[in-house]
Amino acid sequence: MTDEIEQQADAKCAQCDEYLAGWKRAQADYANLKRETEKEKAEFASFANQRLLDRLLPAIDQYETALAHTPNLNEILEDQRASIETWIQGMQAVKGLWESTFKEIGLEKVQTDGEFDPLVHEAVASEASDTIDDGHVLKVIQSGWRLNGKLLRPARVIVAKRET
Repeated sequence: MTDEIEQQADAKCAQCDEYLAGWKRAQADYANLKRETEKEKAEFASFANQRLLDRLLPAIDQYETALAHTPNLNEILEDQRASIETWIQGMQAVKGLWESTFKEIGLEKVQTDGEFDPLVHEAVASEASDTIDDGHVLKVIQSGWRLNGKLLRPARVIVAKRET
């Protein structure tokens, strides 16, 4: 009878050990799932605005083009100069707001000074240059952008080449 009781006790202990091991596996699986879910949530949050930004980038390009063609105040009549000056200051203030917002959300321009990098630049042409080294960016046609380190759009550039 004691052998039978010991066998039942051993069977119950083995069953308890099995249940405990299953519980520990379930806890580990839950911790892994929780960690993975947090990682996916953080990744989703960092790139949630990507589609919106893809649609906004052409408008930002046009805004920068407009600022690049700011009129020369010396060529404007005196009575119109003050209003044009105010308009230019307003446009530059808006640009500052855009730039601070970009920084907050992790949006940054692709660097275009220096050597051509096919990972972040798209060469649309090459031009001869005596002042810029061969294989370096000569002109930027369209700014490139990154969101939290991920390339949204490569910079479209003209690459310098030496005259031969």
